[in-house]
Amino acid sequence: MKKISILSLTKYSNKGPSSRYRYYNYKKCFHENNINLKLSPLFSDKYFETSVKAKKIFIVLAAYLTRFLLLLNTLFFSKKYNLIIVEYELFPYFPSIFEKLLKLIKIPYIVDYDDAIFHKYDQHKARIIRWLLKNKIAKVMQNAEAVIVGNDYLAEYANNYNDKILQLPTVVLLDKYITAMENRSVKEKDAPFVIGWIGSNTTSQYVLEVLPAIIEFVSTHNAECRFIGFDESQLTDEIKAQCNITIVPWTEETEVREILKFDVGIMPLKDDAWSKGKCGFKLIQYMSCKKPVIASPVGVNTIIVDEGVNGFLASTDEEWYSAFEQLYNDETLRHVMAENNWYKILKDYNHQINCDKYVSLIKSIVNRV
Repeated sequence: MKKISILSLTKYSNKGPSSRYRYYNYKKCFHENNINLKLSPLFSDKYFETSVKAKKIFIVLAAYLTRFLLLLNTLFFSKKYNLIIVEYELFPYFPSIFEKLLKLIKIPYIVDYDDAIFHKYDQHKARIIRWLLKNKIAKVMQNAEAVIVGNDYLAEYANNYNDKILQLPTVVLLDKYITAMENRSVKEKDAPFVIGWIGSNTTSQYVLEVLPAIIEFVSTHNAECRFIGFDESQLTDEIKAQCNITIVPWTEETEVREILKFDVGIMPLKDDAWSKGKCGFKLIQYMSCKKPVIASPVGVNTIIVDEGVNGFLASTDEEWYSAFEQLYNDETLRHVMAENNWYKILKDYNHQINCDKYVSLIKSIVNRV
C-alpha cells in the first residue's frame, strides 16, 4: 500500500500532556501502519519554560506567525500531505478562517478534542469573545472530514455538526508502566497510607474541593498526601502541615514511579460544563499503575469508575472521608480494585485498540477523498 503522509498540527510540543498522549504517542503506531506523521506544534518547549509575561507574549506571537507561514505553504504551494490532523483549532481566539480555507481548497482535515474547548468561547466572561467566537468550534467541526473526541459529552456536541465521529479515550503506553511496576520497591508495612493526585497548575484548584475531608482523615490516620505537579501557591504552610502534603515536581521520566507510591489516586472535579468535557486521564494513569481510585461523579468519571468495583465516586466530604477510610482499613479491597482496574485498562483503555481505530479512520478518509 502507498505510504500515507499526515501533518499533525498540535497545540503543544511533547511537553503538553494532551498533545503528548493524543498525538506524539501515536507516531510509532502510525509508522507500523505505513503512515508517516509529521508533528508541528503551535507552542514549542519555550512556551513552558518561561513565566515572564512579556516573553510569553512574544513566544505566542512568534508561534502564530510560524503557523501562519506553514499554513500558507501547505494551502498554496505544497500538496505533500494526504491529511491534516488538528488539535482543537488552528489559532486559539481567532476566527475559523483557515479551517474554512482547508475545506475550500479540498485539503481534508480531522479535528481532535479531549476538552470542551467550545466552552472557552460560548461561556467566556467577555461579551465580545462570546459574540465573535461562540460558534467557532462548531464551524471547525463542520468543515472537518471527521471529529475525534475523548468522551460522550464531547461526542454529543460534535454530533450536531459532523456525522463522522470517532470516540477515543486518552490512554497511556503500557510498556512504560509495566516496566516501572516490575522494578518498584516493596512498601514497608508501617508506612503511611498515601493519598495521591497528579495534574498541573490549572487543575490544582480541584483538589481544594476535597481538602476538608483530607484534613479530617489525615488528622486521625497514619496517612499522607503526595501531589504531583500541584500549584504550591494555592496552599498555605498550615494546610500543607494539616494534610501532611508533599508537593512533587512533575517530570515525564518520574511520573509513573511517583504514582506507584500512591495507595489511592484521586480525581476531584467541580460539577460544571467544563468538567463534563474532561476525559478522566488522571484516572487512566492511576488505573494503569494498578491503583484504586476515588473521583467526583462528574462526566466521564461515572463511566470509568465502577462504584465499589474499581474505586468510589464521592460528592460530599462525608463520602470522600468514607472512601478513604474503606480503602485504608481493607488491604484486600485495595488489591481487588487494583486488579479490576488493570483488567479495565486492558479491555477498554488500551493504546493498541485506539491505534487500530485511528488507523482505520485515516485510511477510510484518504481512500475516499
